[in-house]
Amino acid sequence: MANSHLAVLFIFLSVISNTRRVNSSNCSLDFNHFPYEAPGECLNSEKDSPDSVYPCCESALKTAFQALSLKANTTHSIFLDTVQGHDCSEEFQSLHNKTDISACKIEDFISSSASANGVSYLKDVDSVIRVVGIKRYGDLLLSCRDVPTGNYSDDACYKCVGSYKESLEVLRNGSNGSDDERVCGEALLVSLASSDVKSVDWVQGIFSCLWDEIKFPLPSYKSTKESSFFKSKKVIILSVLVLLTVILVPVLYKFTRKRLGDASRKEIEDLSVRVLKSTIEEDCNNPFGDSGLYIFSEDEIAKATNSFNDSLVIGEGHMGKLYLGVLPSGTRVAVKRFNKGIKFNTIHAEVNNIAKVRHPNLISIIGYCDDGDTKCLVYEYCSNGSLDNWLTGDKRLPSLTWECRLQLAIGVAQGLWFLQNNPMQKMVHGDLKLTNILLNERLEPKLLDFGLTLNFKSNELHSLNNLASDDIFHFGLLLLQLLSGRITLNFNPSMSRSLINEAKKAMTFGGDMSSLMDPRLNGAYDANAFSRILALALQCTVPSEHDRPSIEEVLNKLRHAT
Repeated sequence: MANSHLAVLFIFLSVISNTRRVNSSNCSLDFNHFPYEAPGECLNSEKDSPDSVYPCCESALKTAFQALSLKANTTHSIFLDTVQGHDCSEEFQSLHNKTDISACKIEDFISSSASANGVSYLKDVDSVIRVVGIKRYGDLLLSCRDVPTGNYSDDACYKCVGSYKESLEVLRNGSNGSDDERVCGEALLVSLASSDVKSVDWVQGIFSCLWDEIKFPLPSYKSTKESSFFKSKKVIILSVLVLLTVILVPVLYKFTRKRLGDASRKEIEDLSVRVLKSTIEEDCNNPFGDSGLYIFSEDEIAKATNSFNDSLVIGEGHMGKLYLGVLPSGTRVAVKRFNKGIKFNTIHAEVNNIAKVRHPNLISIIGYCDDGDTKCLVYEYCSNGSLDNWLTGDKRLPSLTWECRLQLAIGVAQGLWFLQNNPMQKMVHGDLKLTNILLNERLEPKLLDFGLTLNFKSNELHSLNNLASDDIFHFGLLLLQLLSGRITLNFNPSMSRSLINEAKKAMTFGGDMSSLMDPRLNGAYDANAFSRILALALQCTVPSEHDRPSIEEVLNKLRHAT
């Protein structure tokens, strides 16, 4: 009986001890703001395989350092102390118990032990700025200002990487003469990302662009199931196979060489033809093979859009409807579902080109789906919807200020300029209108559906310059809508002509420009700038294509109007 009581007491004390251990977690990191998204390899049944350890750890570390950035924004400290590092590593593992990330040794990267090799002076953001220098650090922030989410190939990212490497070199040669490039890189990355943690796009953009610049010594493969390398059954089997191969290869070589020598040239040619035909068929079945886009399955798209529920429609054009989608990670995307009758093989060349275009004022394509009856493109999501909603007087939305309207006009013009001067292939938009201008959380414009309509105009005799001039006309119409707050429809020319004619009358001698001003501005605008932009809009909408200004002229005049 005494032993029984002692056993019960022991269990009770163990429960209390475990409870205290759980409740005494000293982790100060928030792992929920940027959720860890385990790669498919991590969920492999053979979790100790060399192909799964690296991607699991890389993804886990990325989440951990994003959490460090959140903390650094408020405390300015970068690394955790040893106790916090251990507790946070355990807490991170407990949040993802379906994935074994114990081999990643996360605590070694996020705790103060990470800075033990001569860089202990980089404990906080202030020390990073002090070593790099305020001016250089400011230049780094400025260089990375336009880095959008996930656009590693964008010109803006290359500019950011170049400035980052310059600052990193200064950091490495700091006052302590440290040569630990990795830890310096971690400190600089966290400091940079922490400067604006309220912007999800900023943090994710910085990590997407600069993450590959840090060389993490991630754990190499070491099986936990095999106690000894030479006792492994897999190794024994492999050794036997190698031995058999060594013995049989010479015999098989002689035998095969004789058989091949007897083969007729026709048989070899037939084989080559069949292989070539098979390769061509595979390429034809996957027209987006060289786009680098993610391939979504029909089931993934159905789950993301709740089977294309009408309540999730956020826009509609002549090619199809645009739906809000939510991926398993919680990331929101925009899914354009093409109308029936539009085949992907008629637009794949345009999509392949567009997929490679990266600019802050152009929507990025994330992936596509060509599975069963589901034909769609998946874009980055812009939380503030399309520009037409902001000009229709929607009471749920505040009125756009004069300054905001100017920045919107400049942003759209910058997107058009980049399309026409794209170094890979010059493009035009082809369907510029309010519904194809989306606004992100900072009310920055991003152009949608650029280039896709060119395929449907292939029977027209317009040259690229003519189509670019069409973009200028519709941009002038956009300026008039921003000034007046009135909506015109691209498919209703009479509405456009009416607005243009009214603008002409307002610009004539004795005309009243205030009659064209959006009343929701309540007079809060720059009259001189209003006049200059109104004149620019009329220049863009003149009947003669040759008399319209170039996009360079438009952009220059807009910038001087501010």
